[in-house]
Amino acid sequence: MRAVVYVAPKHLEVREVPLPRIGPEELLVKVRAATTCGTDLKTYERGYHLLKPPCLFGHEFSGDVVEVGSDVEGFKPGMRVVSHNSAPCQRCFYCKNEQQNLCDDLLFNFGTYAEYIVVPGPIVRLNTFVIPEGISYARMSILEPLVSVVHGQRIIKIQPGERVAIIGVGPIGLMHTQMALRSGASKVITADLHDARLSVAAGLGAAKTINPTRDDPVSVIMDMTDGRGVDVAIESAGTKEAWLTAVKAVRKGGRVLWFGGLKKDTYVDLDTYGIHYGELSLHGTFHGTPLDAQRSYELITSGVIDTQALISGELPLERVEDALNMMKRGEVVKMVIDPGRK
Repeated sequence: MRAVVYVAPKHLEVREVPLPRIGPEELLVKVRAATTCGTDLKTYERGYHLLKPPCLFGHEFSGDVVEVGSDVEGFKPGMRVVSHNSAPCQRCFYCKNEQQNLCDDLLFNFGTYAEYIVVPGPIVRLNTFVIPEGISYARMSILEPLVSVVHGQRIIKIQPGERVAIIGVGPIGLMHTQMALRSGASKVITADLHDARLSVAAGLGAAKTINPTRDDPVSVIMDMTDGRGVDVAIESAGTKEAWLTAVKAVRKGGRVLWFGGLKKDTYVDLDTYGIHYGELSLHGTFHGTPLDAQRSYELITSGVIDTQALISGELPLERVEDALNMMKRGEVVKMVIDPGRK
């Protein structure tokens, strides 16, 4: 089969690789849509600790079941399916404390930029879903990042009437925008370096869009909130500057969600006076649980979250590198990679 191989940072190759064989608890799925994401871009740019090159690449997808392991129940060839890219062990301390996203033995699955992919048994059992009629492969393939957003939203607990700022509106920030509004936020203010993304945010309901190359986000947010700041600030840009902007944008007693991951051993300088006397609540977030996956599936299939708005176009397998560079330049939100497209 044809597959994209991650050879080294900024070096991808489409190669012929053996068609994978499945075990008794696994599924073989023909990939119909694999979507690009920020993690793929970071991996392409600088590597990723879970991937040891040369290796297969990509982690968001949907497709058709073509082979079913002998011990698998509930799935059969021909079913349209979508999978999250991980599953917890269900045995460790964190799993038993309902923090499966922090599982000591979290199983990840990569290799979606390929004609076929094997879905491991634990993911089949916990985090694989049948796609309903009328829902496109592309829309469903965005399940994986939505799982993380749903998890972050559960942590931050936006209340009806609250004002929310979202710093960075790539795919994740745009999903946070939708989730915040559907949680009852009275006003969502978004900031991003790319006008194309801000335009999508406005179309999804953002009350104000800010480009930091023209306006200072904190000043604009203060002007819009009587000088107090927002109730909740969500950082989803993955930069030190965005982490600090989020802290500066919240009111006393406000809550900050740091969503975008930074490089290991990255440190930020914080105003401890403002955090202490302002009683700020600072939250980190990582990945998601099977509950978040189930809820994300329901949000997409019900149409509550518009994942189609995040899709900017479609390209063949040979143009994954082009798609990632288009994301980097802010020209697109997400691109669908169709391995069957020439």
